[in-house]
Amino acid sequence: MRRLLIPLAFAGALGACSDAGGVDADAIDRRELAAVRLALDSAFRRDTMLDSAFTGDSGLYVLMAEIAFTFIDRASYVVNGGDTTRVVGIEFDIEATQGGAPLAANFTTLLAWTGFDNTTGTVDSVFFVLGSGRAPVNDSLWTRFTLDTAGTGTGFVIHQAANSSVTKWLSRGGRLRTTASSYGTGRSLGGVGTTFKIFRGTINGELTIDAKLMPDSSTTVTSAKDFVSGARALKVEIRGDLP
Repeated sequence: MRRLLIPLAFAGALGACSDAGGVDADAIDRRELAAVRLALDSAFRRDTMLDSAFTGDSGLYVLMAEIAFTFIDRASYVVNGGDTTRVVGIEFDIEATQGGAPLAANFTTLLAWTGFDNTTGTVDSVFFVLGSGRAPVNDSLWTRFTLDTAGTGTGFVIHQAANSSVTKWLSRGGRLRTTASSYGTGRSLGGVGTTFKIFRGTINGELTIDAKLMPDSSTTVTSAKDFVSGARALKVEIRGDLP
């Protein structure tokens, strides 16, 4: 997976500008969002078994967390049978330059979770899936994410215990399919020479994932999420010259 060289200092400054607030049925309680963020951080920030372009202090996960996750304050309720899942999509649209070299990337992240426990401040399961491009996306899921190759995505299922420890499964099969996305007017942020916009809207699609336990593959989990009627989404657009 190609590494994205977006400076964390730049990302952190933008991430401080969230516009969370307002009365909304899809608003996320701060403790619930903190539990989701902790589960993701515990699973990815210090993992040495995954691609170093994804993990670590300058990997893709941290860049996404610093740039986009701060703006996630709403997620749709999606009911599949007896299961209610919170779902939010994030589409990245990057066409910029850095040090005179072009930097272009388009990819989609689907974040979903179930089972928030208000007593322990934990979530039962977190689903984190990446696909190449923006809607329409139709990517099979495997063990690595190929940013520049359509049709190859990856996904994780993370279980967070009552003590906040996590167990992680990596995709060995499944599919991320997004059929459409739509957004309102973007909110411009950023400094001189760089245009950074956050758009809020919806994304439509579905997810199936078959994943095996890391590192020993001793157990398998299978899940399906249907958001064909639409789920909350963000689009992150970056243009111009990055420092």
